[in-house]
Amino acid sequence: MEDKRTTTKVKIGGVEYTISSTADEEYVMKIAYYVDKKLDELSRNDKRLSTAMAAVLTCVNVADDYFRARDDAEAPRGELLRYADEAGGLKTENVKLTAENRRLTEENRNLQLQNARLDTEVKQIKKGRN
Repeated sequence: MEDKRTTTKVKIGGVEYTISSTADEEYVMKIAYYVDKKLDELSRNDKRLSTAMAAVLTCVNVADDYFRARDDAEAPRGELLRYADEAGGLKTENVKLTAENRRLTEENRNLQLQNARLDTEVKQIKKGRN
């Protein structure tokens, strides 16, 4: 199935463009508005720039925005992966500690039984002396 293409008329730098895209019209207009504002800001700051130079510098600025946003998005991803690894390690440690706790609980129970038997033996020995 082929994606439906739409055509959207936008104005960038005072020039009207017709953009054909599979994205919806609102999205295309939002992108065009962003580029137009970047171009306008650059042109206002340096009146000596030709239209071509302003367009290229706008592209560089937009690429910079993109790479910074991508890097900012990657940082939490890396942190999330570290947390996932840590959680996996903690789960493993929890399983080990739970098993150790069961073993120690069983050992404690056995020692209590042994202690009770020894107490009984001591009482019987003391009774035999009296």
